[in-house]
Amino acid sequence: MRLSRVVEAAPVLLGVASVVLAAGCTTGGVARGSPTGEVSVGRTTPEVSLTPVDPGPPPVVTVPPPVSGEVARVVVTRQGSGKAFRNVPGEPVAEGRTYTVEVACAAGRATEGSSYAVYDAAPGTWGHGEPLYSRPFVCDGAVQRTVHLGLPAGRVQIDVRGLPADAVTAYALIRPE
Repeated sequence: MRLSRVVEAAPVLLGVASVVLAAGCTTGGVARGSPTGEVSVGRTTPEVSLTPVDPGPPPVVTVPPPVSGEVARVVVTRQGSGKAFRNVPGEPVAEGRTYTVEVACAAGRATEGSSYAVYDAAPGTWGHGEPLYSRPFVCDGAVQRTVHLGLPAGRVQIDVRGLPADAVTAYALIRPE
């Protein structure tokens, strides 16, 4: 064989060899050459599906009825493409008494990132100031409680924040222990 023919064939041979080696290394499969110079690669991994999983119906959250001594509650329901918030004031916090916060949320998929916050509800304070207390919760249909919460005497309000877009029902309330 003449040297010029080897030099002319070298780029083709190197190209086929690099495809064969790369295919065998990246897929974990076997690369097979054909007489025409084409390379086929055997697969050892399954196909990937990008079809979203249907989350199914959201869990059912039942808002409990008010009880004597309840100091605040907020109920959130789906209204069209948005949400409706209903704040219900209760009795003033009694000095020296401890309280339980109960919160629940239902959405198509369980999500983190929601929280509740307790605010002073003295006249003229609505929506102003830092919360007296706040805590994150999971929107997964389960009732979650914070117990032995001491609050300053007077009126307070409770609010929920960061509800997922597909939330259908949520509530937070403060009751005496």
